[in-house]
Amino acid sequence: MSISSKKAFISASFLLLFISISFGQDAVALLSPADVHINPGGRFESRYRGNIDYLDFQHEHYGHFMLDAFASRHFEPGKLLERMWDGEYAGKWLDAATRTAVNTGDEAQLNLVDSFVDSLLIYQQKDGYLGIKLPTDRELGAWEKEWDNWNLWNALNGLLTHFELRGSEQSLEAASAIGLWIVNTYGPLTRSSDPFLNGEVIEAFTNVVVIGQLVRLYKHTGNQAFLDFVEGAIRHYRPIQEMRSSGEPYLIHPYMLSAVLGGMLAYASETKDQEILKTVEKVWESLSSDHLFPTGSLGEREDLDDDPIQDVPGGQLQETCATTEWIFLNTKLFQITGRERYIAALEKTCYNALLAAQSDDGMRWCYWTPLRYSKDWFHGPTRCCFWSGPRGIARIPQLIYTYREDIIYVNMFESSQATLPLGDNGVQIFQESEFPEKGKTMITLEAPEGWTGTLRVRVPDWTSEFRISLNGNITDGQQNAEGYLDIADIENDDKVEIEFEIPLFLEPMNKQGCVVRRGPEVLSVDIRDNIDTWLGSDDLISIPDDISLKETISFASYNWPGPRAGDEKRRRYRIEVQDLRTDEARSVILTPYADAGNEGAAFRTVFPLAE
Repeated sequence: MSISSKKAFISASFLLLFISISFGQDAVALLSPADVHINPGGRFESRYRGNIDYLDFQHEHYGHFMLDAFASRHFEPGKLLERMWDGEYAGKWLDAATRTAVNTGDEAQLNLVDSFVDSLLIYQQKDGYLGIKLPTDRELGAWEKEWDNWNLWNALNGLLTHFELRGSEQSLEAASAIGLWIVNTYGPLTRSSDPFLNGEVIEAFTNVVVIGQLVRLYKHTGNQAFLDFVEGAIRHYRPIQEMRSSGEPYLIHPYMLSAVLGGMLAYASETKDQEILKTVEKVWESLSSDHLFPTGSLGEREDLDDDPIQDVPGGQLQETCATTEWIFLNTKLFQITGRERYIAALEKTCYNALLAAQSDDGMRWCYWTPLRYSKDWFHGPTRCCFWSGPRGIARIPQLIYTYREDIIYVNMFESSQATLPLGDNGVQIFQESEFPEKGKTMITLEAPEGWTGTLRVRVPDWTSEFRISLNGNITDGQQNAEGYLDIADIENDDKVEIEFEIPLFLEPMNKQGCVVRRGPEVLSVDIRDNIDTWLGSDDLISIPDDISLKETISFASYNWPGPRAGDEKRRRYRIEVQDLRTDEARSVILTPYADAGNEGAAFRTVFPLAE
């Protein structure tokens, strides 16, 4: 049976199957969060557990606040403009919390998300609108009207996730009613001058982001009105038409741009529109080559422009909302195409920008994720990243393995286990990984008697000396064109040992300098390990192009006077650099960018290349 006719398997006892995005013979399917689990010992487990605690904290401390955005109007003239988008938080929380609750199977967490939906839908109007409608007794500004649709987009996101993973018909009915309210209020879309496509706020992107969720509704309901509305938006929305004609990104807020591109992908997948898929891939290529930081996120001060990316002292880079939506876009691209480059992009973002925006314990988030100086943990009336970051962390388990027919993709080397809907009763895969500390992982399969398949192991472009042993015997496998190594005819009890080098290398960042990478991880100089190193704006320190690891000196000798929470687990690597203040080579200690500056310490990531 082809992947286009398959539905991904959910082990929980719900009537609904988790429907995957499919587009041709190379499409891959994600597992349900219920069927893949991160185990202790890898890079992501402690951060994922911290994210669960954080979502519980959000509900306990902000649950009423999230609901109150629909029970009353938070904005009126004279109040902060930020009150206009307070309605986005409920849908974001519901999306992340549902995914993690289904992943853990914890009954208390499952009951929490179910009861939250019940409370939220109390505020849905008979015509489908969610919340207290906009006032009619005064003139409304564009910001007030268009952020309203933004809030509904986020509500759709959360409700549809709850339906897909919990089988809640109530959530689908509510989401469908919201979608019909949007279609009936603003449709049909027949020309570029239609108000929905011609808004004033971020050039109507706050409206058009909804197209992806309307396609999602169409998949579940079959209501052609949703797909027709999306078709009208894609045909007549000027920024989309410009991207289709040029293949270049429309330079705007990267968060919203990624969301609209994701909506275009959803439509292309549903209608098998190769032209739109090619457009999005071309735009992705331009974003990746010209606008993506080496740490895997986009944007300066919530914007994209024609200037080369740069490290700025103010640190207003890589908004966490943009980081997470970039993850969602790359996930869709990988599902549709099966191309390794999208998993490589996901790996870069998850190991760097996403984890860097999250505190070690998972209980704090950055709005911006700077490349130098220090992190500013979240504060202020705009709380968007407060709720976006957890959505990114919640997606990580589903990226580790994917499948197509009887092919199991191993995309990331993370201690984990999963059940794939293959064979008569499912195939289980177990991975014990020492990555990223060491390039070593062991994979074991448990499969029904008589089942055979292919294990497709990703060979990252950053590695060298990649070796695979099957049941103790070295195997060459078969390298395919998409950056994977195929091991055919795997079966029950097979053990696959993978070893690879994790080299240290330099990655340029325009003409401003370079970053040091070890495998997928960008490394930084953190003052906690380098108490006598100046990390300011002066380019006193430069990196030689022939870097190599040296024996690491004990970091305790540097006498960092600040806090050390969780510091003993942080990995450290020593290299020699050039310092303009001395003729002698000097040493610095590097640490993963994702861990740098997490206790208020100064850090720096981009350095000039030594002449």
